[in-house]
Amino acid sequence: MSWFSQKLELTAAHYTYLIVSTFLIVYALFSSFVRNRLHLSEPPLATLVGIAFGPRGAGVLDPQKWGLEDNITQEAARVIVGVQVFVVGVELPKAYLNRHWKSVSMMLGPVMAFSWLITALFVFLILHTKFTTALIISACLAPTDPVLAASVLANSRFSGRIPRRLRHMLSAESGSNDGVSFPFLYAGLCALMKTSVKEWFLGTILWQCLLGSLVGLVIGHFANRALRFAERKDFIDSSSFFVFYFLLAIFSVGLGSLCGLDDFLVAFGAGTGFAWDGKDPTDLLGGRC
Repeated sequence: MSWFSQKLELTAAHYTYLIVSTFLIVYALFSSFVRNRLHLSEPPLATLVGIAFGPRGAGVLDPQKWGLEDNITQEAARVIVGVQVFVVGVELPKAYLNRHWKSVSMMLGPVMAFSWLITALFVFLILHTKFTTALIISACLAPTDPVLAASVLANSRFSGRIPRRLRHMLSAESGSNDGVSFPFLYAGLCALMKTSVKEWFLGTILWQCLLGSLVGLVIGHFANRALRFAERKDFIDSSSFFVFYFLLAIFSVGLGSLCGLDDFLVAFGAGTGFAWDGKDPTDLLGGRC
């Protein structure tokens, strides 16, 4: 028994690989049943699994014991969210933001601001924090996460009952509001640190958000052209073609972070610009796929 125990490597990382992969395999086997019969998506089930095996449950998954520094966790989360919002931008219809910018602006402006203030009020009353601190916390809670909106956006019987225009609007809003939440976050920080409104407007609104969105659209547009050129000249194969999406999303996040832009808006803008013409680039490969 001692010889056998010496061969085992019961580390926190290995437990994580095993539990997470087991959950995903089981969910993949019953995904249609879960979505169409139970009307559930991955996030609530993953949350229950995390609670069951986390520090308050079985104690197997404990992030404090992983030895990861905060910056590693932060950058991993940055890449994951960046790839997710890029995919949301790619899946939007042709020139969607050009035709529906008013409805999306309404969701990202007055509606999100109202959600931000209401959430801050609840945080202030329940957690008994300063209101400026509540504004900072609510800026992290107000955005609609594209992963949590999967039950509405994913292909299921439930999502089929929702009008397509509402699904597209929710998709655009959930993909962009992670980046649009930065002005609300920095507004709370400015109120707490008593910095000038001018610095908040120039640094956050103009530089991070507006310029970040434009840079993302330009990246996506030229990436689409480059990909089509490479396909016409037969410079690219099928395997590289499909990984191009993932690499472009990471490139957008990296460039946005390097330039101090809103990296989530850069990634979303890149996905939107990449599919602006409404043509799925994967169709270019035709029968070779």
